[in-house]
Amino acid sequence: MKAKRTDRLASQIIREISEILQRKLSDPRLQWVTLTRAEVSPNMREAKIFVRTLEIGKKEEQTLEALRHATGFIRRELGHRLAWRVIPEVVFRMDKEAEQTEKVLRIISELSHERSAKDGGTEA
Repeated sequence: MKAKRTDRLASQIIREISEILQRKLSDPRLQWVTLTRAEVSPNMREAKIFVRTLEIGKKEEQTLEALRHATGFIRRELGHRLAWRVIPEVVFRMDKEAEQTEKVLRIISELSHERSAKDGGTEA
């Protein structure tokens, strides 16, 4: 039961922070940010927000720094929008999961292609 509740809260936090980023913040470093998922701790004291951006390298770090700089404002806005007794601390992290999944799929595809090429070469 608790997992469903934290999942529901995580979805609501994502919706609210997305709207805050779109309508309330005008930092150009946050222009290409996508919130991918959130993890709310069981006691609802912390919310890890995972983000992706089109930027790479140093600009990716600048985007993360801009989000961290805006954390207080975002948390305050969440307090105004959510009727929760406790507003969780918001922690932003880069989401590397999608990149890792993409890398694994690429490797599997390459191995599959090599195997089919090898099987095709032995039959001829």
